[in-house]
Amino acid sequence: MVVVESAPMIFLRCVLFACFLCSSWGLKTIAQSCDPNDSPALKEFAGNLTNGSIVTSWSNRADCCHWDGVVCGSNISGSIHRRVTRLILSKKGLQGLIPRSLGHLDQLKSLDLSCNHLQGGLPLELSSLKQMEVLDLSHNLLSGQVSGVLSGLISIQSLNISSNLFKEDLFELGGYPNLVVFNISNNSFTGPVTSQICSSSKGIQILDLSMNHLVGNLAGLYNCSKSLQQLHLDSNSLSGSLPDFIYSTLALEHFSISNNNLSGQLSKEVSKLSSLKTLVICGNRFSGHIPNAFGNLTHLEHFVAHSNMLSGPLPSTLSLCSKLHILDLRNNSLTGPVDLNFTGMPSLCTLDLAANHFSGPLPNSLSDCRELEILSLAKNELTGKIPVSFAKLSSLSFLSLSNNSFVDLSGALTALQHCQNLSTLILTKNFVGEEIPRNVSGFQNLMVLAFGNCALKGHIPVWLLSCRKLEALDLSWNHLDGNIPSWIGQMENLFYLDLSNNSLTGEIPKSLTDLKSLISANSSSPHLTASAGIPLYVKRNQSASGLPYKQASNFPPSILLSNNRINGTIPPEVGRLKELHVLDLSRNNITGTIPDSFSQMENLEILDFSSNNLHGSIPPSLEKLTFLSMFSVANNHLWGQIPTGGQFYSFPCSSFEGNPGLCGVIISPCNAINNMLKPGIPPGSERRFGRSNILSITITIGVGLVLVLAIVLRKTSRRNVGDPIGDLEEEGSLPHRFSEALRSSKLVLFQNSDCKDLTVADLLKSTNNFNQANIIGCGGFGLVYKANLPNDTKAAIKRLSGDCGQMEREFQAEVEALSRAQHKNLVSLQGYCRHGNYRLLIYSYMENGSLDYWLHESVDGTSVLKWEVRLKIAQGAACGLAYLHKVCEPHIVHRDVKSSNILLDENFEAHLADFGLSRLLRPYDTHVTTDLVGTLGYIPPEYSQTLMATCRGDVYSFGVVLLELLTGRRPVEVCKGKNCRDLVSWVFQKKSEKREAEIIDPAIWDKDHQKQLFEMLEIACRCLDQDPRQRPLIDEVVSWLVFDSKVLNNEL
Repeated sequence: MVVVESAPMIFLRCVLFACFLCSSWGLKTIAQSCDPNDSPALKEFAGNLTNGSIVTSWSNRADCCHWDGVVCGSNISGSIHRRVTRLILSKKGLQGLIPRSLGHLDQLKSLDLSCNHLQGGLPLELSSLKQMEVLDLSHNLLSGQVSGVLSGLISIQSLNISSNLFKEDLFELGGYPNLVVFNISNNSFTGPVTSQICSSSKGIQILDLSMNHLVGNLAGLYNCSKSLQQLHLDSNSLSGSLPDFIYSTLALEHFSISNNNLSGQLSKEVSKLSSLKTLVICGNRFSGHIPNAFGNLTHLEHFVAHSNMLSGPLPSTLSLCSKLHILDLRNNSLTGPVDLNFTGMPSLCTLDLAANHFSGPLPNSLSDCRELEILSLAKNELTGKIPVSFAKLSSLSFLSLSNNSFVDLSGALTALQHCQNLSTLILTKNFVGEEIPRNVSGFQNLMVLAFGNCALKGHIPVWLLSCRKLEALDLSWNHLDGNIPSWIGQMENLFYLDLSNNSLTGEIPKSLTDLKSLISANSSSPHLTASAGIPLYVKRNQSASGLPYKQASNFPPSILLSNNRINGTIPPEVGRLKELHVLDLSRNNITGTIPDSFSQMENLEILDFSSNNLHGSIPPSLEKLTFLSMFSVANNHLWGQIPTGGQFYSFPCSSFEGNPGLCGVIISPCNAINNMLKPGIPPGSERRFGRSNILSITITIGVGLVLVLAIVLRKTSRRNVGDPIGDLEEEGSLPHRFSEALRSSKLVLFQNSDCKDLTVADLLKSTNNFNQANIIGCGGFGLVYKANLPNDTKAAIKRLSGDCGQMEREFQAEVEALSRAQHKNLVSLQGYCRHGNYRLLIYSYMENGSLDYWLHESVDGTSVLKWEVRLKIAQGAACGLAYLHKVCEPHIVHRDVKSSNILLDENFEAHLADFGLSRLLRPYDTHVTTDLVGTLGYIPPEYSQTLMATCRGDVYSFGVVLLELLTGRRPVEVCKGKNCRDLVSWVFQKKSEKREAEIIDPAIWDKDHQKQLFEMLEIACRCLDQDPRQRPLIDEVVSWLVFDSKVLNNEL
C-alpha cells in the first residue's frame, strides 16, 4: 500500500529539515571559533609591536583563527573552540619585544618570528610551551639568556635562534631529547664544544654552531656522530686536529669548519664519508698532503680548502667526483702538475687553484668541463700554451692565468675568442717579449682585459675596438710603441685605462676626452662584478703586489699614461671627463700649460703632472677640486704663486719641488726673484726700459742661467739613480751636504728611546742614505723612511722637507709636543736630529703599518680585522686622542685624525700618529690658525665656515674612522658613479630608512657582536653631529666604547 503525504505534511517536513541544517551549521561555526584564551594573548603580542600592519589586519576580524599568520588546529574533544597551533610571522618587519602572553598559547607547536627586528630578552613564559616542536627566532636583535628560558621545551625538534645577540656559555645549552635541528650560529656564545648537546639529543641531524666565540677542540661532538647530517662550525676559535670519530659520521652530508685554528692533516679516512656533499675546511692551518681518498665521495659537490698549508700533488681520485661543482684550493703550497682527469667532472663550475706551486702545462681535459664558469690559476709556475681546446668552454666567464710562464699569446687569443660568455680575462705576467697580435676577433662580452707586465711589443691593436663592452683595459708595463690610437675614444663603456710604463709617443689624442663613461655618470655601462668572491687586482707600480678589488666596478675611473714618451700639450677638452677620479700623466715629455678646464673635473682625487716640461702657472681654479687628495707638478718649469685654497694646504712640498719659479706659503715666499723668473715680457713694455732695466735683465739672465744649470745637473743626478721624485745620491756614498752637516749636527735621544748609542751616521746608513726603497709613508711635511738600526731594532724616520718656508716653526712645534706626549696609544718620538737644513724625527716603528692599509688595501684585511681587533683599535685610538685633548700639557688638537694616521704595532694595538704638526692649545682655549689641514672625508663641516681648530672637530674625524671600521668603506669611495662616494651621508640615509644592518661590513656582521656593532654605530653618529656643540667629548667616547651596559643605557 502506497501512502501519499498531503501537501501540508510535506511542507512541515521541509521546514524541519531546514532547521536541522541551520542548527548543524551554527554548531559547526561555534566549534570553529578561536579559543577565548588565545585571542587576548595574541592581542597582547600585537600590542607590544610598533609595526602597525599586523595590528590593523588582526583588528578587522573577530576570530583569531583567520588572522594573518595564525593557524588553528582542530577542536579538542569536548570543546567548541579551536586552539592556535602555529604562529608564522616571518619577514613581517615586526619591531618591539616578545611579550609574556605568548606563554598562554599552550597548544602552540610552531612559532616562527624570524627575519624581523624584535629586541630584548626571551620571556620566561616560553618555557611553558610543552607542545612546541618548531621555534625559529633567527635574524632578530634578541639578547639575554637562552638556557633557563627555553629549558622547558621538552617537545622541541627544531630550534633556530641564529643571527641574534645572545651571549652565554655553550655549556648551559642542551637538554632537548627530541631535538633534530639546532642552529645557534652568528651569536656570541662562548666556551668549548661540550658533549651535553649531543648526549641529551641522540637524534640530532643538523648542528650549526658557526660564527660564535667557541674555543677548544671537537672532542665534545663524539655523541653526535651517528645521526649528524650537517655540521657547521665556521668562524670560531677552535683548535686541534679533526678527531677520528668525525670520519665515522657516515650520514654526514655537509661539513664546514672554515676560519678556525684547526691543524693537522686531512685523514685518508675521509673516504668513509660517502654521503658527503659539502666539505669546507678553508682558513685553517691544515698541512700535509690531501689524501688520495676521494673515490667513494661520489656525491661531493663543494670542496673548499683554500688558505691552509696543504702541500703535495693534487689527489687523482678527485677526478672520480663526478658531481663536483666547486673546487677551491687556492693559497696553499700544492705542487706538481694539474693532472686531474677533468673529463670525469662534467658539472665543475668553479676551479680555483691560484697561489700555489703548480707547474707544467694545462691539461687538455679541462675543455671537457662545459659548465665551467670560473677558472683561476694565477700565481703558479705553469708553462706552455693555452690549449686550443679551451675554445669549447662556452660557459667560461672569468679566466685568470696571471703570474705564470705561458707562451703564444696569439694562439691563446685565437682559442679564447670562441668563449662567448667570457667577461674577465687576466693574463698579466705571461707571454714575455711577444708581439701583441694584430688580428683577433670575438670577445664581444669582454669587460675586463689585463695584459700588464708582459713586456709585449708592437702597437695597441685596433681589434680592441670590437670589444664594445670593455670597461677596464690594462696594458701597462710593456714595450708598446707608436701613438695612442684615436679610436679609444669610441669605446663608450671604458672607464679604466692603464697604458703606463710603455714607450708610447705622440700627443694625447683629443678623442680620449670622448669616453662616455667618464663624461657622464648616467652611462649605460653595466657594473662589473667579480665572480664567486675571486679578487681582481690593479697594479699600482712595479714593486707593489697590487690592490684587490672585490668588484671590478670598484676600479677607480682612471686614465694612467705615466712613464711613456708622450709629447704635445694637454687638450683643454679634458675638462669634459667629469667622472674621472685618477689622471696620471707623469714622466712624459708633455709641454704647454695646465688647462684651466681641469677645474670642471669635480671628481678628481689623484692628479699627477710630475716630471714633464710644463710651463706657466698652476691655475687657481684647481682649488675647486674638493676631492683632490694627491697632486703633483714636481720637476716641471712652472712659475708663480701656488694656490692656497681648497685641498692645496694638505699637499706636501714634494708636490711642487723642481720648479724654481713656484712660490707661496707651502714652499718659499713669493718675492722679486720669483717674479723675474716668469718667462716673457708683456708686449709694448720694451720702450719703457732704461739702463737700469737693462742691468736688471742682465742680472736676471745670469741668475736664470745658474738656476737652469743647477736644474740640469739635478735632473741628471736623479736619472742616474732612477729616482724621479727624491734627490738622492748613489747608494753607498755619503751625500756631500750630509757630510758637511755632520760637523754641526745635533742628535737628541729621549729617555724612552731604544737606541741610546745612535749617531747621525747610523741614521744615514740605516736608511741607505734615505733611499727610495726605504720609504714607507708620507707624513706631515715629509717622507717617512724605515731604518734598520745597528742594534737590530727598527725605527721610522721622518725627514721634514728642508725647503719648506714654515719648516723650522713646525719642526720646533712637533718636537715640543711629542717630547711631552707619551702614551701607549701614541706613536712614540724617540729622538730628533738637526744637521744643516735637514730635520729628522725618530719614531718607534709600527710593524703592521696603518689601519687604512688593512681596511682598504690588504688582501688579508677582512680575515685579520675581525670585530675584536677592530674594537680594540677603536678603543686604543680613542684613548690616544683623549690623552692629547685632556691630559697632555699643553692640550693638543690633532687636526688630521684619519685611518692612515692610526698605526698598528705587531699586536694590532692602535697608535695615533702625525699629531706633531698640530697647534698647541691651553686648557679651554682655542687657537685660530690660517693653515688648517685635513683630509677629504674627515674634515668637520664647520671648518668650511671658520678657521678654528677644535677638539670637537677631532671627534668628528674620529667618528668617520669608526664608520670605516664598521663598514670597511673609505670615507670617499673610489668607485664609478656618485652614489657611493660620501660615507657619512650614505650611513645617515641608511639609518633613516631603518636599514642599519646594511651598513655593517659583511666580514664582521656575519660572525660577531651585532649588539656592539649597533652601539658603535650610534656612537659614531653622535660624533658626526652637524652641530659641534652636540658632539661628545673624546673622554665620553672612550667610556662608551667599553660597552658598559649601564653607561650606554644612560648616555645613548
